[in-house]
Amino acid sequence: MLSQSDQNPISRRLFLAKGTLATSASVLASAAILQGGEAPKAAPPVHAGETNVLKVVLVGCGGRGSGAIMQALTADKNIKLWAVADAFSDRANNIVTAMKKEFPNQVEVSPERIFVGLDGYKKAIDTLGKGDVVILATPPAFRPLHFEYAVSKDLNIFAEKPVAVDVPGLRRIMAANKVAKEKGLHVAVGLNNRHYPRTEETIKAIHDGKLGDIITCWVYRSQQSHRLQPIGTYTPLQHQLRNIFCFDWTSGGFIVDALIHNLDICCWAKNEWPVAAQGVGGRISRQYKDQLIDIGAIEYTFADGKKLMLQTRTMPSVWHFFQANIQGSKGSTQVGEGVREPRIYAGFDMVSPSRKSIWEPKSEHYNSYQKEHDVFFEAIRQSKPYNEMDRSVQATFVAIFGRTVMQTGQRLTADEVWKSKYEFAPQIDKLTIDGPSPVMPDAKGDYFIPIPGDFKFI
Repeated sequence: MLSQSDQNPISRRLFLAKGTLATSASVLASAAILQGGEAPKAAPPVHAGETNVLKVVLVGCGGRGSGAIMQALTADKNIKLWAVADAFSDRANNIVTAMKKEFPNQVEVSPERIFVGLDGYKKAIDTLGKGDVVILATPPAFRPLHFEYAVSKDLNIFAEKPVAVDVPGLRRIMAANKVAKEKGLHVAVGLNNRHYPRTEETIKAIHDGKLGDIITCWVYRSQQSHRLQPIGTYTPLQHQLRNIFCFDWTSGGFIVDALIHNLDICCWAKNEWPVAAQGVGGRISRQYKDQLIDIGAIEYTFADGKKLMLQTRTMPSVWHFFQANIQGSKGSTQVGEGVREPRIYAGFDMVSPSRKSIWEPKSEHYNSYQKEHDVFFEAIRQSKPYNEMDRSVQATFVAIFGRTVMQTGQRLTADEVWKSKYEFAPQIDKLTIDGPSPVMPDAKGDYFIPIPGDFKFI
């Protein structure tokens, strides 16, 4: 099947702290408190014993898929990578080769269990039994389709973020997750920053009043722009799947894919989701023939009237700044993705090296990509209820909400956007790797760019 990035298959090993620390039952208890969302029903005993071998299938063999399977194999030494699927044969074969080298005793992928093409996810999933595990790491446009199928096969699921690219996709996910909860399936989602111990401790400190009353929240991501890889002999669809971050239908766009983590962290700190938003954004200097924005600003409003502000810029030679800032009546904090050392500071200065820290977490550093798998597999082994999807749907919606107001140029309420029927990839179930793309270039090779005031999302 597809990969979520075109990186080298073992690129995310750079993030992996080898040598996993034991995850205690207390971690699961604290995670349940901090995650929010609807509590799942008690899970039936599925492969609960530590000596039972779990088979794992990887659907999507790019950068995120390679990282996720490495962390899964590290989290539980008694699991086997059983099959893989990707749209492209080079990715599928490369990941198997890399994992056999890295985890020689945990990879049992025979050549007939390497599946290529857009229907490969079904073939790979069909090799598993009830209670086994599937990792969904394709471009998020395919997440609802794959999640539905995995739930129908009674599998435990790790799904990368975001979980959809549009509101109809979120509705599909929600319907399938209702079934997953009824079946007691374990569901984890790759919003890994929720599992960084120092972030968890900082959010708890905010909830305990260390920051005082929250005044406003800020999300920043200023960085170099994504490079569009050459088309070569690829069809438009294949080209887009090799450059998923550059097209709205594959990734959801930059707001959805790249800013979801810190939007989620701010909403977690505020302990609520925004009810209205307005924003601006688009392309100022980007010349690539794709759909990627290079600037955006969104103002979200919570029910109490307080604001969550987003600012992003993806251009060459710009100031790099990547974090979430939360201002309170007792000071301010830097926290979230891009922040290894969260702190609460006196005042509101988030830039000066001389700013005064008034609180800092005591938790040890621990790789959040690894921890999310540690907790997930512990829940499976101990037959403990575990389902992160409800909260992850809300987090994905906040990002989609922001992209929608930016593209339409309208001030909209969350209720209005939840009614959207606009699909970025209609009939995605019927796509074939050699067929047309949901978004085709014009005669000049240019792609559709939403124009605020004209673009309709309903």
